Amino acid sequence: MQDSQQPYEIYKKPDWWKRNSIEIWITALGLFVIALVFSADVYRETNTLNIEGAAQLGDFVGGFIGTIFTLISVLLLYSTLKDQRTASTIEKFETKYFELIKMHRENVNEMGLKDHLGKKIFVILIREFREILKITIKTAQKCDQNFEQKELFIISYHALFFGVGPNSSRMLKSSLTNYDKNFVDEFEGALNNKETKNQVKNDRKLGYTPFEGHQSRLGHYYRHLYQTVCYVENQTCDINKYEYVKTIRAQLTTHEQALLFINCLTIIGEVWWDKKLLIKYRFVQNIPYLFFDKENEIDLERYFPSDYFEWQENNKKTKNKVLTS
Repeated sequence: MQDSQQPYEIYKKPDWWKRNSIEIWITALGLFVIALVFSADVYRETNTLNIEGAAQLGDFVGGFIGTIFTLISVLLLYSTLKDQRTASTIEKFETKYFELIKMHRENVNEMGLKDHLGKKIFVILIREFREILKITIKTAQKCDQNFEQKELFIISYHALFFGVGPNSSRMLKSSLTNYDKNFVDEFEGALNNKETKNQVKNDRKLGYTPFEGHQSRLGHYYRHLYQTVCYVENQTCDINKYEYVKTIRAQLTTHEQALLFINCLTIIGEVWWDKKLLIKYRFVQNIPYLFFDKENEIDLERYFPSDYFEWQENNKKTKNKVLTS
């Protein structure tokens, strides 16, 4: 589990003093400079007031007050221009941002696996991944390899991503060079077995021959998703980044979030962890409780704060209601 006092992105609107700090400094400096005129000796030569001096003082005060109003006009003009510039910056950001959202939807709609189209393919991909995971566990036992849950997921996802075949097997083995060579060879051979492929295809009703890789689909999908989130993350203007990223997250189904989590465990998607994007924006918080079997697959709670998932929030609210009732 990640350990941090405040791991999530929280928007805090700048207070009035911070938002208007430049105007405040200009006002203070302007009034100080204007008031310096009172330090001249001509206004401090005598304590006696005379008519001529009073008339001159009246002219001075008129000019003094006029200067203050001029300063105020300058400040109002500056404030107006600043607000226009800020609004223009946010408008430009939102225009590109919603264009990226639109492109994401189009990318998903264009994805297909035989008869499966759009978001439905992620349900099928999770099915295939789980079948690969079974083969990974079986092969590891056969080769006397003792892997932790995370390692089993990493190996299985590389197989899902690269697949096996004339070119795919070469890439798969290259991605698994840190593992025992005999295990990798045995694993590749098990995935390449025609009988196994046909059995999985029929039993899991995939509609296509499994274990042949999906990098052409997933590679493009995750690159664009990452680019969209980083576009929000890198903004310097005053926006609620969490709310914007939540709009992206809302586009993802449960199975999309689950596969993204698996992807991020590997070197292929580790940059999501490096930049803390999964945590800050709670990007996979909608994965249901026990979507992954804690004992036979992976324990999700080990990788996130204790209040990260939606079901954890609901449990907390329920407990609070019981305590207050």
